[in-house]
Amino acid sequence: MILLDCPLSGTGAQARVKDLLIYVSGDRSAYRRIVPVLQGFTSANFYVGAFGAGSKMKFVANLLVAIHNVRGGGGNGAGNEGGARSGVGAESRRGRRRRLAHVPGARTMMVKGDYSEATMKNEVWQKDMTIIADFARELDCPTPLFAASAPIYNAAMAMGLGKETPAQWCAVLEQMAGNPRRRKKR
Repeated sequence: MILLDCPLSGTGAQARVKDLLIYVSGDRSAYRRIVPVLQGFTSANFYVGAFGAGSKMKFVANLLVAIHNVRGGGGNGAGNEGGARSGVGAESRRGRRRRLAHVPGARTMMVKGDYSEATMKNEVWQKDMTIIADFARELDCPTPLFAASAPIYNAAMAMGLGKETPAQWCAVLEQMAGNPRRRKKR
């Protein structure tokens, strides 16, 4: 029996539409044999090296997602604060084939100001943030942008948004600016 390290990247909503990534590490010949299986439920698969490298790659990918997500919320919030119609910033980024990497539908959530349709919960993302921070600390690797994103996610938790999606960065940043939109009641 051969064991491979194969963490998935994506949410349950992404899994339903076969939009998952998988980082495979371990025996390369075993990886080659299972590629057809991986293609059955992922949009892309990557062989990343010796056993354990898959998990490390997942930590790196999520580190980038944390930064990217806050950037997207900040951009949308700045557009709203600047007087642009809600969502224009998100629409313009779509034209450049960019997407908020971790949360499907994040643009729609930011435009509507409704973050209740959680494809991933902020409280789960907090666990990932801790794992990523520990990983970087063990490597003695500075991650200043990741560290700068952490207070936004922590603020979301303090605002009682633990059961909602991490896509609520826009709402957190609006609250920090003293100009929160009214949230829809469910």
